[in-house]
Amino acid sequence: MALRYFAVYALLEIAAFVAMAVTLGFGWAVLISIAAGVLGFLTLRWQGRKVFGELRRAANNEVDARAPLADTALVATSTILLVVPGVVSTVAGILLLFPPTRKVMRPVVVAVGARRMATAMDRAGLYATGIYGGGIRGGGATVVDGTVVESDTPETGFGAASPQMTTPQLPPTR
Repeated sequence: MALRYFAVYALLEIAAFVAMAVTLGFGWAVLISIAAGVLGFLTLRWQGRKVFGELRRAANNEVDARAPLADTALVATSTILLVVPGVVSTVAGILLLFPPTRKVMRPVVVAVGARRMATAMDRAGLYATGIYGGGIRGGGATVVDGTVVESDTPETGFGAASPQMTTPQLPPTR
């Protein structure tokens, strides 16, 4: 399957270059390919600083980390597309560097990342989500019947000497 995708990609890149060469001439096609790569690397430098600055702010709990993490994944993908030779991949890489495009692509990155994380956790046996393996319907999980018992007493442990549990809190923003 991966070989098919690569063949389609290679065919697309060759077709784009041939179309440019036929329309504009071979010299102009080569010049445009080089200029697109240079423009992509300059844009990467500019947007990369912004994205990694936001990631640093998220690490310090100054901003919500979801957008900077997704943007970092998109900038990494863009970098790979810029390094791969070809006009189509370079244009796709440049488009991924611009904030409006990244904003549109964030939900896709989050969905793919969540699915891969759940699959990895299933493979490690940490919990069963049904994504990897059979899940409940496929017979891959064990269901245990039980009863939930609620207590009106304030202690949360097994006895009065148990420490009180509190809800975790984020540090205050600066």
